[in-house]
Amino acid sequence: MKLSSASLRKAAEIQERIERLESELDHILQGEAVPKPIAPSPAAAAPRLTRRGTRGRSTRSTALNGRGRGRRSTSPSGPLAPAVVRVLKSRGAPMGVSDILDGLLSNGYKFNSPEPKKNLFARIYRLKGVRQVGPGRFAAE
Repeated sequence: MKLSSASLRKAAEIQERIERLESELDHILQGEAVPKPIAPSPAAAAPRLTRRGTRGRSTRSTALNGRGRGRRSTSPSGPLAPAVVRVLKSRGAPMGVSDILDGLLSNGYKFNSPEPKKNLFARIYRLKGVRQVGPGRFAAE
């Protein structure tokens, strides 16, 4: 089965949503307050106008992780891209996703996802510093 860039992008978006939901669940289980996301509506997408008809300040909330709009929550052990690049450079030869995952775990990288191999497979195609050199094989740039 050949995966298109659109299906890989969709898989990455779904994975990000899963991670956000897992983060919310952790907050709930720890008894912390979780900010409620604002459901996107056509009216919310339009700029708000003040009485004078000029654009006013938007009242939309920030992303769930509280660090600003559009940022992913990261692993407790740091961002994924530099960790993958370190693993690839340490080997010096192209590697498959399973080998990269083994290297990440042996270096102490912690995934937020319960299925780290799926997470890595969905995201590796878009990581900076990583290029595909063959079917399922990756190298550091």
